[in-house]
Amino acid sequence: MFALIPYPQLRLFFDGMLCMMALYALLSYTQHRKPIYWQYALYILCMIVTFYWDDIDYGKTDYLPGTNFKVAAVESLAFLLYIRFAILLIDIPRLDPFSHRILKIMSIILAIEIGADLAFYLLDVSNDLKSNSYILFRCILSFGALVVVPRILKLREVAVGYFIAGSFFFVLGCLVALATNFMPSFFNLNPANALTFPVTFMEFGVILEVLCFTLGMSVQNRRNELEKIEAQEQLIEQLLENEKKQSTLLRIRDDISRDIHDELGADLSSISAMSYAAIKQLNGSGAEQTITIIGETSRKVIARMREIVWSLHSAHDSVENFSFRAKETAYTLLEHHPIALHLELPSEEVDFRIPAEHRRNLFLVYKEILHNIVRHSKAQNVHIRLYVHDNYLNLIVKDDGIGFVNNASKSHGNGLLNLKQRTSAFAGIFSLESLPGEGTTVTVGCPLDMVKL
Repeated sequence: MFALIPYPQLRLFFDGMLCMMALYALLSYTQHRKPIYWQYALYILCMIVTFYWDDIDYGKTDYLPGTNFKVAAVESLAFLLYIRFAILLIDIPRLDPFSHRILKIMSIILAIEIGADLAFYLLDVSNDLKSNSYILFRCILSFGALVVVPRILKLREVAVGYFIAGSFFFVLGCLVALATNFMPSFFNLNPANALTFPVTFMEFGVILEVLCFTLGMSVQNRRNELEKIEAQEQLIEQLLENEKKQSTLLRIRDDISRDIHDELGADLSSISAMSYAAIKQLNGSGAEQTITIIGETSRKVIARMREIVWSLHSAHDSVENFSFRAKETAYTLLEHHPIALHLELPSEEVDFRIPAEHRRNLFLVYKEILHNIVRHSKAQNVHIRLYVHDNYLNLIVKDDGIGFVNNASKSHGNGLLNLKQRTSAFAGIFSLESLPGEGTTVTVGCPLDMVKL
């Protein structure tokens, strides 16, 4: 069939096909951003340029392979890209480190060859030396290929078959082109018969090679996509499993909270009520003080138990619930003290989840701050502001009390240290500003789970 087509027209058709494949590879690179695509496109362009110069060289009566520096250099660059393409397509470094080392050595040999060809070109040595050097380097590379190819065949990777088939077509085309040196009567470069030109077979072999490589990359990409989908399915399955475990843990927390409230709460309330009744019955006997202590202790335990129940139950993880608890606690602690309370709490629309592991420590920090104000500040006003900003629940407590010198080198007892440690426990932010006679401002930031409830 090719014999009926004039050589210039067939070359134009083949070059067009290769250019389209190079363009396809470049467009694929813009989408996937994988180096294999631009290297593949550059390889194709190098081969097109090589074929163009080969056409010119084959027309010379004194033609010897490897004597044209431009052809040899571009051809060597194409082989470098070919090796790199094989490494990326088959993932040789992972599957066969020994073959990867051989291919790296072959790449170094190609770089040395380009350097040697350049030196020969600049020194203007004889064509025989250039040709012999070219053939020597190609024989060394062929030996390396004979070592690597059988090892690659053993990998049984899906892309290997396409790579080997493409390489076979390329080598077959090159062998036919080499045979032209022994059959000058047949390869007489007749423009009316495309089969009389060696480049026809070389370029046709490269076209088949490129088609095989393109199919190989397509199959490899499909496999990679399936692996990604499988990995995503496994991740989703793991997330669902974690969600089930989290739900189980929340249910356990809620059960513990309910049991403490129903069982211990009822018993402690009974002790408190009975101690109050016993005091009335004793009418001033010596046991009245002891029973009074029992009643006060049981009421304290009830208060502590309510705090534990509140901190355990998952229904209380919202900013809205924490705000309500903060308001209730402030009024309870300050109701018997001459301190005016000023509250600024988040609106109901701004409601996010406070991680359960953070909520208890944040509440204890808040409560400790209020206790310190009651015990030490001698304040007349306390301003409490709670708001959400930049994924944090921010708490600001400011009083107009006596203040103190906030010196980092002095401990001010264990209270400040405890506040900092509890804040660190939930990876929060803690700052304190205070001057004698100017009051104290404490700022605490707690990370939030920024998912609206």
